Amino acid sequence: MMLENKVALGQVLFAGGAGFVGRTAVRWFRERHPSVRVLVGGRNLQAAGEIAQEVGAAEAVAIDIEKPRLGLGDDVAVAAVVMLAPEAGLKGLSYAQDLGVPYLNINTGFTELGPELAMFAHRAIAAPVVLASHWMAGAAVFLALNSAKGFESVQSIRLGAIVDEKDPVGPAALEDMERVHGAAPAALVFEGGRRVWLSGDAAKGKVESVDGRSLDATAFSTFDTASLHAATGAPDVRFDLVNGESSSRRRGGEAATEIVVEIEGEADGRAKRSRSMLEFKYGTASLTGLSVVLSLASVLGLNDRSPARPGLYLPELLSDSKWFLDELRSAGATIYEDSK
Repeated sequence: MMLENKVALGQVLFAGGAGFVGRTAVRWFRERHPSVRVLVGGRNLQAAGEIAQEVGAAEAVAIDIEKPRLGLGDDVAVAAVVMLAPEAGLKGLSYAQDLGVPYLNINTGFTELGPELAMFAHRAIAAPVVLASHWMAGAAVFLALNSAKGFESVQSIRLGAIVDEKDPVGPAALEDMERVHGAAPAALVFEGGRRVWLSGDAAKGKVESVDGRSLDATAFSTFDTASLHAATGAPDVRFDLVNGESSSRRRGGEAATEIVVEIEGEADGRAKRSRSMLEFKYGTASLTGLSVVLSLASVLGLNDRSPARPGLYLPELLSDSKWFLDELRSAGATIYEDSK
């Protein structure tokens, strides 16, 4: 059965759809794709039911991430599995592979990727598998890649993210970060084209906020680092994280989330530097949910493109960076760009 027919006949399962990020993803998806039916999956059926009733054309289902098929019956028609809850047993991935439908996960830490890669390798033609555990499910990597288009060669990329201390990121997100840091407290960066693990004083850094403050930061391992090294060939790539007051809240607005990208390289035979910033007033969970929906639309072919064939994908391999950023802008993101 062709993938587009599966979307027409099935329902997109948001596993963890009643969580902080899940709720925003379901709402963004319904706003952008009102005719596609949704399954809001969660352990708390009442909470899932509230979201399903709110968005319409949706049904709440109880899922168990420890059981085969996530505990769902054979009569449930699923067009895609979007895993928004941590799943140590990878039952969601095997479920999607069994059905031959797309799978998208945002909860795999960079240092715990091995099991997903092995499961994909053993069933490489079963289904499209999207690993989107990048910062904000891809928002940062698209901002960087779009800026890098203005360079003939890229020497260094420095990414910085500011999460407002009053941003309700949700317990699942905090649990994810604690789990990943507990397993691998050092942060992976690229220096001189080599993988380097930073800890202690070496992991300390600075991030300049949208409003020009120099903030203390700490190096953080994300998929973005590897994606940008692979995509641009930049020998130096680093991601730093700040938890503090956002520029938006400091000027009396919402607890926004910020992403800053600084690139150095060459263009037209001369040294060039660029600085790009993204500010999203609705916060971390909402930006993550929106980015999930944009990649989901690309893999399903809901954005006037052909559905993705079975294979292994990262967000930047599914969508054009300009299109992605334009979609973020239309949803309320403010993007600043400056180059020298």
